[in-house]
Amino acid sequence: MLMRKTFANVSRLMSTISDIPRAMDNVQYPTLLNVTHIDNTSRANDIRAGMVDTFLNLERVDKNLYLARHLLKGRNSIPVVYGGQVIGQALSAATATVDQGFVPNSLHSYFVQSGNVERPILYQVDRIRDGRSFCTRLVKALQDGEAIFTVQISFHRPEPDSIIHQLPMPEVPAPDSLEDLSETFDKLINNPTTPPIAMAMIKFKQKEIPPAFFRMFSFRPVDIDAYLLLKKDDPNQSHSHSTDAYRSYVWIKANENIGDDPRLHVAAAAYISDATMIETALRPHSKKGFIPGMALTLDHSIWMHTDNFRVDDWLLYENHSTIASGGRSLIEGKLWTKDGRLIFSTTQEALIRARKPAAAKPEPQTQTSNNNKN
Repeated sequence: MLMRKTFANVSRLMSTISDIPRAMDNVQYPTLLNVTHIDNTSRANDIRAGMVDTFLNLERVDKNLYLARHLLKGRNSIPVVYGGQVIGQALSAATATVDQGFVPNSLHSYFVQSGNVERPILYQVDRIRDGRSFCTRLVKALQDGEAIFTVQISFHRPEPDSIIHQLPMPEVPAPDSLEDLSETFDKLINNPTTPPIAMAMIKFKQKEIPPAFFRMFSFRPVDIDAYLLLKKDDPNQSHSHSTDAYRSYVWIKANENIGDDPRLHVAAAAYISDATMIETALRPHSKKGFIPGMALTLDHSIWMHTDNFRVDDWLLYENHSTIASGGRSLIEGKLWTKDGRLIFSTTQEALIRARKPAAAKPEPQTQTSNNNKN
């Protein structure tokens, strides 16, 4: 009887989780920037408020449990949550459970199945370890009682340098000398000389990328010709691709000042770290006519070398796909500040499948003399 009552109580808890009163225990935890019962339409043009809603507006329903209702699509045509937002929200939930003074230094995540924007996400934080120098958290994102995403996050209490070195930042044109991607789209879409493959890519992006994405961030590719497949193929490279074909460089920046909370800048940087990686692996093959039937993130890792940066200042995101085989591709990334500091290193494995060929129509069967007899 006691067990049945326990299961019944748990069931009622999960079905009415958004109405649970905030029964706070005696332990004080760092709070998120909760903005409950918001009117999203009135905040649509307020970029900082939009980012707070996107990453930090998690409702603490119990110790180690956080609920997110404000979810963004990754593509307009399907109700699937954008993976970068899930990373950012899981990071925010984990951050809320560690003592002040700890900053995230790495995360390793797996996308188990697609999330639905029409259902809230419950983030369940497991406090693996609290040490003097490091804390470890395991976060599981749940919808309808099933895991859609898991991530292990390490936090480090900052300490003095011991050894110091860093690779030099790539030498690329400054963002002020480049054109914003949305402006380039508008110009090329009405240009009759735009190559068909570039036109198809632009139309796809304009149709599928949610407006909030370009409203919050500006993107300026360093080489727009390579980014949009405007360059003609080198006849000497007809059966292969140069190493540089699998690299991309994009300047990225939030379109407005988003305040001084480092959690918001780190979460937003984690969000955009998922934005350009798969297309870096796909682009050279698309130029040869490859059309993916499926392209999605399997896992995503970030090493945060510092939280001393601002997403509302220009950041250079360098991507490099090192291998594609067996339906999977590996992409590496480096996120740089404008003054040459490496702030994030990233890796991502993506599932990329070709379109299945259309099934051949069965040939009509002709009756034989034997069939006529039967």
